[in-house]
Amino acid sequence: MALSDRIAELRQKLEHPTPTRWYKRWWGVLILFCLFLLISFVAASVIYIIKTARDIKNEKASINTAQKIQANKTLIEGQNNYWLGTSTPKITIVEFSDFACPFCQDNFSVVRELGLKYQNDIKIIYRDYLGHTDSLDLALAARCAGEQNKFWPMHDKLFTNQGQIALTDLPILAQQLGLDVKTFNTCLSTKKYLSYIREDITAAETIGITKTPSWIINDQARGEAYLQEGAINRSDFINIIEAFLKK
Repeated sequence: MALSDRIAELRQKLEHPTPTRWYKRWWGVLILFCLFLLISFVAASVIYIIKTARDIKNEKASINTAQKIQANKTLIEGQNNYWLGTSTPKITIVEFSDFACPFCQDNFSVVRELGLKYQNDIKIIYRDYLGHTDSLDLALAARCAGEQNKFWPMHDKLFTNQGQIALTDLPILAQQLGLDVKTFNTCLSTKKYLSYIREDITAAETIGITKTPSWIINDQARGEAYLQEGAINRSDFINIIEAFLKK
């Protein structure tokens, strides 16, 4: 290109400059920023609404999966059982369980955790419903430990060591927990608390429980009780508790 042509081209650009694009101007940048904020707000709102709707649906589903039963407090809760939580609960959860049941073992740590997490709102009662060869010996061992204020430590040991405990190991577990082993052995050999275990089994059969673990959520304020059979995972358990506490 000749020098004269280049000079002419430069003169043309100076006389007719290319206009700055709108999104590069200060007001264009401001508009884009405001649009970004608006889109972010809308997206966050949609996510929140979806999450809230899902939580509500989960809570309703948790309640709907439980079968409503007659709220007979004495029958459901019994009178000779160990419990976690508060003596003045908003709701009471009764667990019919078996120390030899694998599905009960899956749930025992969740029960202990939630008993602590909601200790001011709920009461969790442990009741026996036996279904295995060694179930009775284990249930008696827990109650004999309870006689010396060690039910829950024995409860944890029996579930933690499930499938590895022989009858001859029970005094060893008692010794590890600091129990008076002689008193424990006498309690065990005489089946001292067999009548209490039978009460639990009779109650379970009267209610219509067919497997372990089974749970009864007893809403004292409304005089309503619901039966849920089978293991419940941690998140579903929390949803159930929260749903009943909000009712």
